[in-house]
Amino acid sequence: MNLQDENGAGGVSRKRTVIEALGWAALIAFLWTVDTFARITYRNSTGYGKDNFRLISDQVTSAIAVLVMVLFVAYWLRIFPVQKGKWTSAIIGHTAGSIIFAFGHHTLMIIQRVALFSSREMTYHWQAGFVSNLIVEYQQDIKIYIGIVAVMSAYQYYWRARSHAKPPRQSANRLVVQTGTGEALLTYDEIDYVEASRNYVEVHVGKRTYLIRDTIANLEKRLADGPFARSHRRYIVNLDKVAEIKTVDGTQQIYLKNGTVLPLSRGFRETFKSSITES
Repeated sequence: MNLQDENGAGGVSRKRTVIEALGWAALIAFLWTVDTFARITYRNSTGYGKDNFRLISDQVTSAIAVLVMVLFVAYWLRIFPVQKGKWTSAIIGHTAGSIIFAFGHHTLMIIQRVALFSSREMTYHWQAGFVSNLIVEYQQDIKIYIGIVAVMSAYQYYWRARSHAKPPRQSANRLVVQTGTGEALLTYDEIDYVEASRNYVEVHVGKRTYLIRDTIANLEKRLADGPFARSHRRYIVNLDKVAEIKTVDGTQQIYLKNGTVLPLSRGFRETFKSSITES
């Protein structure tokens, strides 16, 4: 579960992000609930431990803080991916990341607990032992951080392996795209334009956006039999959807029939206009 560290925009990524967020919430809720019952059992059997309010408030605020910090780990993994050939940068980066994680987790817990205790007209004392408590927390948080990184990295590996599997056979004048729940076939005349987006290519159809795990250069070859032409290093346009080409502030822009405006870069200008006259 990586909270969309590799996906582009669109309905597919939003849906998957929600599912991943719910997955992390469920996992953290389960683990912290089990730990809470274990602490209560230990207290009841030994007579040593905090009262229910302090124990449960500690656990709830810790769980919420970790859930927030999961977003940081997802971001940090984009900068320092755990991949073959990048071990040195990953080790250095995630050593620093674990420290940031612990500080963020500890600080967020304190903020919540101060507010919670205040609502019950109680005082939560934290200033004097902030640093010493942070050091203690780090010994626990580094294990949590490693666990989150391991889960996210495994999840990313699964999606990379799945996306690199043999692609489905493309029918003539058809393009297979991801829908979030499976795959769909688009006809060429449905497509308005195609846009490069990191490791994916976004296929724009009206107000909807679909994803293909490919490069725009490869997709340009696959669309060679259709009414498409490259207008920019990031864009491929369906020529049948073009309404006009205008010069605005010294740059040329493509206006589609649906009102979308796309750039026409100098490097592709001549070829693009030739494709329009030939189509």
